[in-house]
Amino acid sequence: MISYKSGIFGFPLRLLARENYDKAVLKLGRNRVALITGEEKIIPKEAKYFFCTVESMPLEKEVECIVVDEVQLVSDYERGHIFTDRIINLRGLYETIFLGSTTIEKILIKLFRNIKIEKRDRFSKLLFLPKQNLSKLKPRSAIIAFNLNAVYEIAETLRKYKGGAAVVLGSLSPRTRNAQVEVYEEKKVDYLVATDAIGMGLNLNINHISFSSFQKFDGRFNRNLTPAEIGQIAGRAGRYKNDGTFGNTKNAGQIDIKTIQSVEDHNFLDIEKIYWRNSRINFSTINSVLSSLEEFPVRNFFIHKKNAEDEISFRILSKDVEIIPYLISEFNIRLLWDVCRIPDFQKIMNDSYINFLGKVFISLMKNDLKLEEKWFAEKIHRIENYNGGIEELTIRIANIRTWTYIANQSLWLEQSDYWKEKTRDIEDNLSDNLHKNLTNRFVDSSASIFINSEKNTLEPEIDILSNKLIELNGQKYGYIKGFNLELTNISISNSLFSLKHVKKLVRKMIEEKILNFLKAPSDSINLGQIEKMKLSDDINLYWGEEPIGYLKKGENIFSPKVDILNSEFIESIKKIEIITKLQKWIDDKISLTLKPIKDNLDDDVSSNVRSITFNLFNNLSSLKTENYQKEIKDLDVSSKSNLSKLGIRIGAKYFFVPNFLKKNAMQLNAMLWNAYHESKIDELYPLPKDGRVSFSSDLQMPESYWLAIGYISINNFSIRTDVFERVFFLARQKIKFGPFLISSDMMNPIGCNAQQLENILKFCGFEDIIMGNEKKLFFYKQKKITKKHSISKNINKKVIVKIPKKISKKIDISKKTNISKKTNISKKTNISKKINISKKTNISKKIDIKVKFKEIENKSKVKKKETILDPNSPFAVLQKLL
Repeated sequence: MISYKSGIFGFPLRLLARENYDKAVLKLGRNRVALITGEEKIIPKEAKYFFCTVESMPLEKEVECIVVDEVQLVSDYERGHIFTDRIINLRGLYETIFLGSTTIEKILIKLFRNIKIEKRDRFSKLLFLPKQNLSKLKPRSAIIAFNLNAVYEIAETLRKYKGGAAVVLGSLSPRTRNAQVEVYEEKKVDYLVATDAIGMGLNLNINHISFSSFQKFDGRFNRNLTPAEIGQIAGRAGRYKNDGTFGNTKNAGQIDIKTIQSVEDHNFLDIEKIYWRNSRINFSTINSVLSSLEEFPVRNFFIHKKNAEDEISFRILSKDVEIIPYLISEFNIRLLWDVCRIPDFQKIMNDSYINFLGKVFISLMKNDLKLEEKWFAEKIHRIENYNGGIEELTIRIANIRTWTYIANQSLWLEQSDYWKEKTRDIEDNLSDNLHKNLTNRFVDSSASIFINSEKNTLEPEIDILSNKLIELNGQKYGYIKGFNLELTNISISNSLFSLKHVKKLVRKMIEEKILNFLKAPSDSINLGQIEKMKLSDDINLYWGEEPIGYLKKGENIFSPKVDILNSEFIESIKKIEIITKLQKWIDDKISLTLKPIKDNLDDDVSSNVRSITFNLFNNLSSLKTENYQKEIKDLDVSSKSNLSKLGIRIGAKYFFVPNFLKKNAMQLNAMLWNAYHESKIDELYPLPKDGRVSFSSDLQMPESYWLAIGYISINNFSIRTDVFERVFFLARQKIKFGPFLISSDMMNPIGCNAQQLENILKFCGFEDIIMGNEKKLFFYKQKKITKKHSISKNINKKVIVKIPKKISKKIDISKKTNISKKTNISKKTNISKKINISKKTNISKKIDIKVKFKEIENKSKVKKKETILDPNSPFAVLQKLL
């Protein structure tokens, strides 16, 4: 075209128009080249060459050469009538060129008998490959999808398994599309996901085209792709003399052999029909416009195009009661037609879009054919927001394209140049942010490191900083924690591609670290800081500050099992060696810290000692004595000595081991209890601070926990077992001299207040009364024991009845009893009487026994001295209570 002095080039896509405009500017200079699309018009005064979309080609301009690209689109349902019109009605002064598939050849020959057909052979072969999973696709492949959701889903999968993909959609702005193509061409990624827009003029270094589907929605319904459409898209694979391949994914469905053969041989069915609509519209009246649109074609291979978007909008708005009054002139009717040709970039085509077009027309009518600047500015301001995700930015770009189209209608705005620039800047900024979001979402930024290293056989540079941070080629990835890799970079953690390469580099380092651990001394292992742990946390074993294993429930509470933290970098043999070393360490620590909990008892130790020891050690630190009174009573001197040698002390209420009440032992016992009982409480361990013998805690823990750490919890106040026993001893000493008051000598050992001591004394079985001065007096309340003696029927046993002294009464026994043979009653005077009755069944008699006893006076008559108490004194009150 540029061999002529002037020319117009019509492209099927705005993207192609912009791409070729940029190339022409570099070659001819900015002043000689113009760009005309629906949303963008750059027309220098000296422009001679016009790069346009087919819809925007100037119809009245005379140039020496006119070129229309992809003319086979005359058979497209939505846009075919536009291409047909340009083929029929546009001519260059010297030359007119139609570019396209050979499938349109017969139609062109029918239209122009003298047309000259030139064909260009493909230098490379195109071959079909069987179905493949996305994970098995070779680099430099493009995957084709026919809806937005499918494009995004495929791109996400490729990011995960292949390092990422560039995304090309027909709805993208040229700026975004070019930026995405650049990502692919610069080999930051090896894969491209695109719609069928890729089939028109997008020339990239693609080796393989893979179809994710063989169906598309054409504006009316879902239909199968034609062999020609498949060939058009698949033809993007291969460059010049480099062969290409095409195929499909496993979810794409079947493709028949004939279609495969057609694509490989570039042999497709000719186009038989093309769409046509009368372009010579009479705007005299509404009816004349509609009549022009309804005019039938004169050629039998023309399909009359009906219900195009602009026609539908015009028909609806021409009947609107608000608009009808303005449709009184040819100019106004033509203006309404131009308004209805505003593209529906959002593809909503509903009442809201029709209403929007109506508002634009009415605004023009009411404001001297100019849009109200304030209204226009408000609409633009709402879109000028560059935040949000891919979906939001895509919608805003579609929105701004509508306003950009309107701004490029120079007669509709007072400050059209300003708004052209403003809307273009907004679209560019939205496009930049959309490209950034697309890249962040679908491209693993680290992938290029490994892609290039594989091709150049170069090992990436790996560094581990002092804080265990891993850097690869200067990019931070995560930390080596123990024998595992902990990723902090979210983008890489979602990419199996990068993860695979990072792990490969880190594996050797971890293997070396494991060897160092196995050689390390035992004192390098620890259980961490319990002060910072929660009961719900795993009880980890640390090597230095790094967790490498954890405790789990064993056969008993003081014999936990060890397991290693999951890591794919540890081989099975090394895992066994690590666990063995950790198990030995925890066993040794328990044996040393809680000695003699793991020692075997001597053979000569009594069963009572064994019972107490077994149950105490399975409680860890303390055990109630109430269930072991018989064992305690039966302990001889030797048994008591054996318990003492084991470090076990017998208190009034508890067994306890003083050595287990030390800080280190107590913390270890808390962990052992938690490992055995597997607590899920999301709170810190309730433990005393700074060696205190008592502390307050509102955390409700099982009694077994408090006993395990050697404490007793009374009303949320915990006292160490040995201190509790000491205070209980003091209380027992005081009660020997009668009721007593709370005193400091009892509170000081515990470090508690009067109320807490009162709770402790009540726990020990003491009761209190309040005296006149509000002070409380503590005492033991003796329980009354009543015994009943009865003679029951049908009892074959000896009954002994004791008669106490100083009793003078009659005992009459008159019953029906079954007594066999003898009834013996023996008596002893002055002291007691015994009645022995032996019975045998099957004899029924009435026996009346009347026994009279004389009152026996006590020979030792000793008069006791009576003490007269003040009836209001505390002791008198206490005596009444008792």
